[in-house]
Amino acid sequence: MITEKRHELILRELSKREFLSLQELVERIGCSTSTIRRDLSKLQAIGKLTRVHGGAKLNQSVVLEPNLTDKRRQNLEEKQEIGRFAATFIQDNDCVFLDAGSTTLEMIPYIEASDITVVTNGLTHIEELLKHGIKTLTLGGEVKPTTFATVGPNALASLQRYRFDKAFIGMNGIDLKYGLTTPDEQEGLIKREAMNYALNTFIVADTSKFHKVYFAHVPMVNEATILTSHAVLQLETYEMFSQHYRILGGTR
Repeated sequence: MITEKRHELILRELSKREFLSLQELVERIGCSTSTIRRDLSKLQAIGKLTRVHGGAKLNQSVVLEPNLTDKRRQNLEEKQEIGRFAATFIQDNDCVFLDAGSTTLEMIPYIEASDITVVTNGLTHIEELLKHGIKTLTLGGEVKPTTFATVGPNALASLQRYRFDKAFIGMNGIDLKYGLTTPDEQEGLIKREAMNYALNTFIVADTSKFHKVYFAHVPMVNEATILTSHAVLQLETYEMFSQHYRILGGTR
């Protein structure tokens, strides 16, 4: 296989899975380990990808973020699996912070606990919460047009009035070196504060969020747990990240 064709295949495979280990690339491309290593080095040199932790990931902008409509279409079955799993952690009479985002939105249909109160900065969450008879409070503030999240000083001031049994936080990037990140600093501040005001924090994240890095760092609070999918538990990704984070996965 000519070099250009291998490079095209490598980039195509990475576009499907965000991160692939060296062994996974060898199996998918059908070439030797030494050949794939040379290809990865060349692709990294021209800025197409980054070699990390025994594999590679595509390079990306640290500030650009898809709009919520597009994000809701991506990895939908996996997000529904995570939403179903995450909802089981909510108990009767809990006060919960539900972060804006496509994965937290998928939790709502699966919430079975009664007499709970949900505080959210996700405007798309409100109709679904009310439809399920859940007492809902929203944070005031500026509305971010791409994610329909309320952000800014007024949202932070609203948030500081509450304390939560549990916070469920969406995250754009989870990386071994750079930790938890999101493209927008204002959304990052909301996530950080919500975690600070919660007795228990859960980060909900599908496979596409691992090995990603964005502009704004969100400090990980003590005892936070990453809730993810069965797919992550089957990957080399889990072996890497479980050494640094507490990770629990749902089942299909």
